[in-house]
Amino acid sequence: MKVIITIFFLFTIQLSFGQTFQNGLILPDKNEDDEICCIYSPKDGFKIYDGPNGKLIGTLTRNVTQNTGDQSPYKIYFVDNQANTEQLVELGNFQEIGYEVWALTYKQIKDDFVNLNIKNKNFWLKISDIQKDRFYLSNWQTFLSNNVDNLLGFYANEPGLNLREQPNLNSRIIRTLKGDINQISPTKEHNGHWTKVKVIISKEHPCGTDLTEKENIIEEVEGWIKIVDDEGKPNVWYYSRGC
Repeated sequence: MKVIITIFFLFTIQLSFGQTFQNGLILPDKNEDDEICCIYSPKDGFKIYDGPNGKLIGTLTRNVTQNTGDQSPYKIYFVDNQANTEQLVELGNFQEIGYEVWALTYKQIKDDFVNLNIKNKNFWLKISDIQKDRFYLSNWQTFLSNNVDNLLGFYANEPGLNLREQPNLNSRIIRTLKGDINQISPTKEHNGHWTKVKVIISKEHPCGTDLTEKENIIEEVEGWIKIVDDEGKPNVWYYSRGC
């Protein structure tokens, strides 16, 4: 029965992500535990492989002898089993998803493995290992929809996003969203790369205005945007630290 469940899970992951959602984040099931702050990682770190169904080559962990002091939660090291070395993975390789909270991102799923989005490193994690550590994969589309209330709005990447009546390129354009005065709130209604969104058009960004909310809002509209690109990367950005 356990084997059947595992096969079903992997099939579901591939079906959900496919070629469309090969990019996303690795997040904890729960984030109340201080041990996973401030870069989300299991207590004992992630096991690293050299490829899908490959050899175990090391661990991505903060538990190394040189990682001391009050900045230790912000540092993750690759411990190489063969070379017996500890190499710091720069913070820029992680995605800030909240105020001083970072997560690993991935760029490919193959079989029961996921490839980390770390420059010049071919690091693979085993999905079943991730699950055992009470973490999970979240594609960007799902992450954006699930964090509407946790982040200070989403805004279109340059050169802008077309808000359309229906989730296809032939549908009428309602308006083009640009800059941070077009605050996008994704719903959980999706169609492929597209997500239905609510948009507040403001005179000034809420963080830098003396206007009341009523005075500042020009219009509120709904429509569809292609919230992720063909590789499953976000077409929107956000202020991870708030105002």
